[in-house]
Amino acid sequence: MHILQTLPNEQSRLRFRARHGWSLLLLVAIALPLRLHSLGGFVTLDEVTFWFERSQRFREAIRMGDYAATAISSHPGVTTMWLGAAGLWLRDSVAAAGWLPNPDYATLVLFYRLPAALVHTGAIVLGFVLLQRMLPFAVALLAAVLWATDPFVLAFSRILHVDGLMTSLATLSLLAACIYWQHRPQWGYLLLSAVCAGLAVLSKSPALVLLPIIAGMAILAAPATGNPVRHILTTGAAWGGTFLLTLVVVYPAVWSDPLGVYGWLRFGVEAEGAVPHMQGNFFLGQVLDTPGMLFYPVALALRTTPISLLGLLLLPLVWLRLEPLLGLTPAARRSLLVLVVFILLFTLAMSLFPKKFNRYLVMVFPAVNILAAVALSAAVTWLARLRQPPAPARALPLGAATIAALALLNGWWWHPYHIAAFNQALGGAPMGARTFVISWGEGMEQVAAWLNQQPEITGVRIASTLRRPLQPYLVYGAQTTAAEQGVLPAQTGYVVIDVAAPQRERLRPPFDAFYGRELPVHTVTIHGVAYAWIYHVPPPVDVARNDQFGLPNAPLVLRGYSLAHTTSALSVTLQWQLPTPARPQPEPLLFLHLLDAAGNRLAQADVPLLGDSLPLAAWSPRRTYTWTHPLLLPADLPPGPYWLAVGLYDPATLGRLPVAPPPPPDAPNAGGNALLLPIELGTASAQEPTP
Repeated sequence: MHILQTLPNEQSRLRFRARHGWSLLLLVAIALPLRLHSLGGFVTLDEVTFWFERSQRFREAIRMGDYAATAISSHPGVTTMWLGAAGLWLRDSVAAAGWLPNPDYATLVLFYRLPAALVHTGAIVLGFVLLQRMLPFAVALLAAVLWATDPFVLAFSRILHVDGLMTSLATLSLLAACIYWQHRPQWGYLLLSAVCAGLAVLSKSPALVLLPIIAGMAILAAPATGNPVRHILTTGAAWGGTFLLTLVVVYPAVWSDPLGVYGWLRFGVEAEGAVPHMQGNFFLGQVLDTPGMLFYPVALALRTTPISLLGLLLLPLVWLRLEPLLGLTPAARRSLLVLVVFILLFTLAMSLFPKKFNRYLVMVFPAVNILAAVALSAAVTWLARLRQPPAPARALPLGAATIAALALLNGWWWHPYHIAAFNQALGGAPMGARTFVISWGEGMEQVAAWLNQQPEITGVRIASTLRRPLQPYLVYGAQTTAAEQGVLPAQTGYVVIDVAAPQRERLRPPFDAFYGRELPVHTVTIHGVAYAWIYHVPPPVDVARNDQFGLPNAPLVLRGYSLAHTTSALSVTLQWQLPTPARPQPEPLLFLHLLDAAGNRLAQADVPLLGDSLPLAAWSPRRTYTWTHPLLLPADLPPGPYWLAVGLYDPATLGRLPVAPPPPPDAPNAGGNALLLPIELGTASAQEPTP
């Protein structure tokens, strides 16, 4: 019997409809902004490498009528490509109307993702409608809010990817199946379950786990129908036929090449899941190609929110009291038990495959949040009844509203980096970084924003361990390189290392010469975790040094030099670095003295460190600055060995800054606190010995 038929009068029905309508609007107001705000802020590696391009190919194959060519991915990712193609169509339509002049890359990413974000929002709204058929209104609404605000679910609701779509569609299929076999045997729920299951499998093949669970529900419910065999055959044929019809209708490749589609799906299981990831893996602080059975249980715990984890911990305590506390029927408890079985079965099934990423577990998290909402609602009611005098009947709505508000705040707190979210009660993002591989492109837009501010960025190359999510956000003319030959290409000005590379111990040359050895000029952090390090690569010089001038708390470091000369001048190229924000005060001047073996000064120059181009007060810490100073030579200077004294001094007092190391034993007296470099003059160019 429909719930409206149980209400006593028309006024009550109107109140229910108003409450139902307002709750739907509230749910949309919660779910939609979380999914749309800053939607193009960063791009993930899989999107920019695979799904954007696959969506373009998919759309082109549809346009050309080459339906076999829509079999592009083994996931199979059909719903993902349909929605990506819809985003392209929307973008082209808006552009044709003249509403999209000169869009930046973030806007293009938004259009790719927008249809998927809308579908996820719609799935939550529909999920709430289904949950009302199983649970009390306040509990159903809380469950939907926890689903809508869960950062882990949110992360994959905001990108064009297969895992998020599989999650939303599989959850709807499971809820509709529970309603049909446990609550209301109406054909609409059966068909909805089958359609959603088909779409979930077309998103990603692990959704096939729905088949045994739904088949089990049908078998267990059959005895109550009076004719179990007929019931199983009838419902099985209807569900299975609708499931297969969905696959055929939605997947164009099936129309022309069904055997090819089967081959793709088989390849996806064998090649994608049955072998370890080609780039290795990381778990609990160790590099492991195949993490063991503990991987997904740990992921399940760390990816919960403090709210949902509390609910899961309370669930066993309140399970036997759900009927008196919340008025749940035995059918509702059976439906909740189905969700428990789904979580356990999927976690176990994924644990058997050697290829593991914590994101593969996202499909169970709407179910986790539904169970948590039920347990928390029961706990609130229990506590309210323990009060003396007992709490009013509004305790559950007020408690649910408070929990929902906290969940909403938590969802926004991680925004827009929901993908970096780990349970704060278990250590948060830092614990997640110590446990799993992180960095999928998040933060690369921050790297690009910093690089775009550098004046020479369009004249140098950027070597990066994560190049594809970085390149699109750089200004026009800036170029990234993967440095695949093991050396930095010519004109490399910056090196970017993302955190996943050292996690997997895959820092190949030339990146291994920077991480842990050089000081980065900038570090991108997300929720207290370093996600990327930017290193400045100065122009090459002939001799590397590491000489410190000044006091230890405010040093200047000479990183290297080059010397070249003609008959009239010595060209001295020096590279300086400010390791810390502290600077020598007042700003020192540089002196260059050319000395003979007896210490006689033959030529000198006193100049600012970088000429007049940039005062020391404007230097960025850890960045290397290069400047060439000419030193005029006497016209009658004979060829032979000489010494170049390099030092810094206070222009007010003329006192020299301390320098380390001390001069060589055979060096002349340069007056103290000077770096003495041997040089040979009189040949085609200066000869610098290796220090």
